[in-house]
Amino acid sequence: MRNREISLTPGAEPQEALGVARAALERHGYQWVPQTDSSAEAHECDGEIRSRLFTGKLRMSLAVQDQRLVMEAVSNGLGLAAATGAPAATVRIRNKLNHCADLVGSALTQAGLAR
Repeated sequence: MRNREISLTPGAEPQEALGVARAALERHGYQWVPQTDSSAEAHECDGEIRSRLFTGKLRMSLAVQDQRLVMEAVSNGLGLAAATGAPAATVRIRNKLNHCADLVGSALTQAGLAR
């Protein structure tokens, strides 16, 4: 649940892969925060998401490691339980992460950077 990996083509540059990921996520309203040459964070609201537990908003880290783009949910929503006791926010965040990974994977494939 916590992360998704996208295999990159041999020789793909981290900055190039992150640039494609950034464009794909920004088209869908995500805010981009660069961290290093091979990593960044993205979140789905205008302001910074400070809490990791009490939010239904996705905050994710993206990092290029060993020819893979690793997308990991930083927020988890565990503090927000549904009336049934199920961690509804956690399920929503997982679904959002999977959706973002599909968007980024598709964009990377179209750019010839993913296998």
